Amino acid sequence: MKLLSKTSLYYVLMSIPLLLLFGFVCYQVITDEVKHSNDELLLNRVHLIEHYLAENDSVSIDFLIKTKEATITKTLKNNFRNGSKIIFSDTLILDKSENEMAPNRMISAFVQGEKANFQIKIWRSTIEYDELIEGILYLLVGILATFFLISLVLNFWISKKMWQPFYTAVNNLEGFRASDNRVPIFEKSTTREFAVLNNSLQKMMGKMITDYNSQKKFTENAAHEIQTPLAVIKSKVDLLIQSENLQENEVDLIVAIDDACAKMSRLNKSLLLLTKIENRQFKSTEMVAVAKVVDASLLLFEDSIANKKINLLHNTTIDLLINMNSDLCLVLINNLVQNAIRHNTIGGSITITTNSNEIIVENTGISQALDTSLVFERFHKSIATDASLGLGLAIAYEIAEVSGLSLHYQFVNDRHCFVLRVLQSQKIFL
Repeated sequence: MKLLSKTSLYYVLMSIPLLLLFGFVCYQVITDEVKHSNDELLLNRVHLIEHYLAENDSVSIDFLIKTKEATITKTLKNNFRNGSKIIFSDTLILDKSENEMAPNRMISAFVQGEKANFQIKIWRSTIEYDELIEGILYLLVGILATFFLISLVLNFWISKKMWQPFYTAVNNLEGFRASDNRVPIFEKSTTREFAVLNNSLQKMMGKMITDYNSQKKFTENAAHEIQTPLAVIKSKVDLLIQSENLQENEVDLIVAIDDACAKMSRLNKSLLLLTKIENRQFKSTEMVAVAKVVDASLLLFEDSIANKKINLLHNTTIDLLINMNSDLCLVLINNLVQNAIRHNTIGGSITITTNSNEIIVENTGISQALDTSLVFERFHKSIATDASLGLGLAIAYEIAEVSGLSLHYQFVNDRHCFVLRVLQSQKIFL
């Protein structure tokens, strides 16, 4: 859920108890005001009847009694209630038009005249509280619905206007690559927070580009400088091996040195390749036919497969094209095939299956599953005495990551399976 949507939702939820509280306050204020207004009106009518009684205006008094707006009865002085002359009360009186008891406000006043005392009762129809509560509830629901609609409109408008610099910054971050050597353009904003954010991101991206170029230059120089003395060492070792005056133990030592030199050279090239892959230095892409790459890889390792007497089966149901760097695709397939050969048993088998959405490389080997949390780690070896560098699967995994593919390991039916799955957006069938 977006930040503005969540904020608007919180406002709406918090407004519900506030609106209920305000509704209760409005109810109390309205009822008090209505009651106070009725009391003043009734009191004014009492004073008017007192004036009629004092003036002995029997016509006006009879009219009030006939219209049933008041009752006037004679009473004794000792009937005065605790000395109070005016009493307000609520009562129910039959409403003949609706044939139901309706709420009324009534005043009872005791008037002391010269010849007699009178009890005056005057009543006035007032509001029905259940209808008042219902009306207030309808009003609150209407206010809440209006507030919710306004929040939606404001949320949409603010998202488009005020938060546009933020969304531009997010898009720039998602598409940023230090290898492009370009700082993206951020949208100018008069909002101080967005301006500070954009300025910080521009400085950070500029520093990342500088650090990337420094690291790239260092890696290339280091790889070149390391490779040169290794080549010299190997050439000198080759000359020593050709010498006729060497003892048998000396030959063994020189061969060990040559093997170590070759391993260092391969390690240097593998680490350089990993660095280039991580830095996205393989930018050019094309449609690569996977089946052809697999065939080329199997041809490359034909001797190794024959030496181990491995039974090979290559099934292709539907050939497919993958949009990626062709050199990386070849390295990826080679590493998977080489891994299947190296960790196989004499007389074992390899099955490579290419279908509409994945490539599966299966091979026999040790009769237990590998540790899935370590199988793609750098320098991890399943066998301690293995002569491999432990970088083949790590390189394959990095290539899959940068190419929009997924590579994972399974152990099914005593066979080690490496599944290279092509994402749905990546697949293009021939």
